[in-house]
Amino acid sequence: MSWSSLPWPFRKGRDGGDLAKERSGKEGEDEEFGITDSLLDFVTTFTVDTFKSYPLNLNQGDPTAEGDRTGGAGNVRTDLTQWQQQHAVHILSKAKEISKLRYDLCPRHMKDKQFWTIYFLLVKTHIAPYEIRAIQKAKLKSMETSDEISQKKAVIEVEMMESNNGTSSTGDLDDEINRD
Repeated sequence: MSWSSLPWPFRKGRDGGDLAKERSGKEGEDEEFGITDSLLDFVTTFTVDTFKSYPLNLNQGDPTAEGDRTGGAGNVRTDLTQWQQQHAVHILSKAKEISKLRYDLCPRHMKDKQFWTIYFLLVKTHIAPYEIRAIQKAKLKSMETSDEISQKKAVIEVEMMESNNGTSSTGDLDDEINRD
């Protein structure tokens, strides 16, 4: 029995439409996190010396800077913003050069925190518009959510007032009937 004779789910990748949709979804997601061709071209110019010689002063006496907080998605630092974490995961999967640099540098020559701090400083001009857009989307979403919550509260309060008014007016009617 050949693979082409099996039903659709077993012929993964045969249907060009589904594969194209999957690729366009991933490309859209990459674009959302600032993974563009220009960024990928830019990061291929990075070398070990780019990171080693970068003038960076992390607070050496800062107790919060000492711990190496890895964890999060794909073993990416957890002190990054959520958008930066997702960007880091995407860039590590798309640009193998960055993945190799990180492997070569961390932890022998620098801590993970230093690596990502330097990386985000180097690519700031390339990713800033995408990060700002993500922050704006998050704010809009939180505003919509808070509006929905306040609307629901208002509806509940109105319903409670109506039910309380309905109960008290019925009670008043009962009192008037009993008085007569």
